[in-house]
Amino acid sequence: MAERISSLLRRSVDHLADEVPDSYRLTLDTLGSLVVVLDVDGERFSLRGGDRLVVADGEPVSADVRVTTSRATIIDVLDAAVALPEAIDAGSVSVVGPVDDVVRMNDTLHAYVHAAVRAPTQAELLDALRAAPP
Repeated sequence: MAERISSLLRRSVDHLADEVPDSYRLTLDTLGSLVVVLDVDGERFSLRGGDRLVVADGEPVSADVRVTTSRATIIDVLDAAVALPEAIDAGSVSVVGPVDDVVRMNDTLHAYVHAAVRAPTQAELLDALRAAPP
């Protein structure tokens, strides 16, 4: 059975905090107080900043940005089979929110990816992401 996306993201940000603290801090600072709700194949969870990056199951009362996509699309973007803007144009990724918040979320995504490529345990999590969904 494939691990839930929220669990993988939660483990990922915990590893970033331990393995690449400066990059983790940049990701946290870039996100700021923004609350992002993610819906991946119907699994709803959120990411928010503050004192640390928090991945919470379910949907919060309010959110600044909402992203809807699939595990397959996430893998395609990570594998560079499709660029994120192309996935958005094709409707494989939906992003809803005020422009400034969407830009900040995008900047946070870039900071997160730059941190993840420097953290040794992320390869294991990528393998888990690739596991067939339940």
